[in-house]
Amino acid sequence: MKHLPLLFASRLLRSAKSLSVINTTAAVSSVATGVAVAAMVILMSVYNGFDSMLRSIYDTTEADLVVTPAKGKTFEVDAVDYEALRNAEGVENLSSYIEESVVVEYRGRQTFATLRGVDSTYVKVVGLDNPTMLWYGKWQLTHGSYRRAVVGRDVDNLFADGYSAKNPTLHEALTIHALRKGDISPLVPMSALTSAKIRHAGTLSESATSLTGHIFTSLDWAQELLSGEGRVSHIALSVVDGGNIARTQRAVQSVVGDGFVVKNRYELNEAVYKATKLEKWGVFFVLLLVTIIAAATIVGSLVMLITEKQNDIATLYSIGARRSFVKRVFTLSGLLIGGRGVAGGILAGVVICAVQIIFGVIKMPGSTFILENYPVKLAMGDIVGIIVAVMTVTWIITNFTISRMLPRAHKPDEARIL
Repeated sequence: MKHLPLLFASRLLRSAKSLSVINTTAAVSSVATGVAVAAMVILMSVYNGFDSMLRSIYDTTEADLVVTPAKGKTFEVDAVDYEALRNAEGVENLSSYIEESVVVEYRGRQTFATLRGVDSTYVKVVGLDNPTMLWYGKWQLTHGSYRRAVVGRDVDNLFADGYSAKNPTLHEALTIHALRKGDISPLVPMSALTSAKIRHAGTLSESATSLTGHIFTSLDWAQELLSGEGRVSHIALSVVDGGNIARTQRAVQSVVGDGFVVKNRYELNEAVYKATKLEKWGVFFVLLLVTIIAAATIVGSLVMLITEKQNDIATLYSIGARRSFVKRVFTLSGLLIGGRGVAGGILAGVVICAVQIIFGVIKMPGSTFILENYPVKLAMGDIVGIIVAVMTVTWIITNFTISRMLPRAHKPDEARIL
């Protein structure tokens, strides 16, 4: 008796009397819902893929934790207890660096860049000396008393010198211009700049996407250029493998105190991750509106079904069936129509995503992007959310339609029953 409404609902959709316009309309409703659901699965999986790609990029080019001053851009090295930081829970390595915006010049060509002067332990925190992270050249910031620079791909565009383009030994020295600290005479505008030359050692590969506009030099060279002797702007820390980053972040914060801010790599790039998530959920709700329109076609199927089954409804009333029972039968009919579309859409979306993951059928446009194929990542949470959202919309539309139709047009003729 408990499953009787579901049995009646399935029989209504499969009965011989309904194998015409009603079944065709129901099939169209299911297909329309399925297409919208498949689009939701595919697009949300693509956004998941881009999110994973961004995280993998920052995993290889940014430290696990970064300490910065709460006020100002730099701080005295002595302001932090480095020994206590090294002994903080979960800390594996740490490195200090100073960072500032500069102008880079090479043979009359100029571009803006971010200068980052790092100490010798920086590569233990962020493995930029890995051969896979270098396009050409090598990670060598010091060579005896000489200083070298490793640059990102955007800065490397300055070396457009034909046969010598990928040969650092043939490159002339780069000129780095930075704002001078301290009092500046308005009568001599050029006194606002301080400049220095440095030779090129290597260029980072496309894998270092977030560092394309960076120039890496030794810490002492950058401090001298920026008039920041004995000062740094950041402390980068790596967390031991399998360590709890959140717990280590709290431990580091307790060591440095309120005068400093400790952020993990995702908080450092919060705007990028938030933009991706907002776009993902924006697309979700737009497609949910499309799904609502598609699910609204179920109304036509239900109206025609109720109209055709007037005699059957009257029979049910005559044998004692309550209105709530009849309403439940037709509500389940609407849910079955929508459910078929959801099931088909989920299956189609998962299959298409699997094909893209395995074979990479759809390529990324352009030739400079770091990925060849569109990234796709299926997430069970997204699939469950889509099912719940679409079935809820279907239930609301179906329930509203049945509530409006049954009382007004299909109440049984009491005189005829008696």
